Amino acid sequence: MTINNDQCLICGNDQIFPKTSVSTQCMFCGEFFYAHNICRNGHYVCEECHLERAFDTITHICEKSKHKEAIAIAFELMMDKWIKMHGPEHAYLVAAALLTSYKNRGYNIKKTKKTFQALLDEAKKRAMKIPINPCGYWGCPGEAIGAGIFASLVLGASPMSIGERGHAILITSKALEQMAMHGGGPRCSKREALITILATSKFTEEHWQMPLTDFEGVECLFFEKNVDCIGGRCPFFPKD
Repeated sequence: MTINNDQCLICGNDQIFPKTSVSTQCMFCGEFFYAHNICRNGHYVCEECHLERAFDTITHICEKSKHKEAIAIAFELMMDKWIKMHGPEHAYLVAAALLTSYKNRGYNIKKTKKTFQALLDEAKKRAMKIPINPCGYWGCPGEAIGAGIFASLVLGASPMSIGERGHAILITSKALEQMAMHGGGPRCSKREALITILATSKFTEEHWQMPLTDFEGVECLFFEKNVDCIGGRCPFFPKD
């Protein structure tokens, strides 16, 4: 099974990539842009409109999800048409998947809808401030920052916290360490997200006795759509 995350968000047709950028109009906001990819029917969605809908989709799915498995939640989110192969939406995806698993397993979150919605809303606000491609330009993929957002929220960490702030930083560092061990790049939002979720769950299990996933042998469903896939160097590349 493979998922095509590069199809047109309007009609589902394949996208084409002209050799030079072309002037085109966003189907949602109506603004004109110079784009490097449009669908065969001429549809185009600008990055701002795409991200708005991607973030809203993540929130909507997580609010309704009953999954306790953080990996299962992440895969459900990744399969949605608004979640691209790569993109800054994956920082919020990681934070939201971890928060949802944490809540559905009954860990230290009051089971009121308002409380969980407030956590998701704050995670979204923080994730929206992360720039595009921080992995290459800042040395810290957004997915790892998503884990830090999750940890800071459930721990109530702030810049003045001591133990809570330290744990949030440590969780982020564990994800970064695992990313670096598995080839570093080229970037893959799916690989980084899965690595981050597994590293975070390992930490929460060892230090808080609160695992967030029990999955073993996780395999990628998206590798055929990633032209920069590192193949066997990726820990999630299918064994067969």
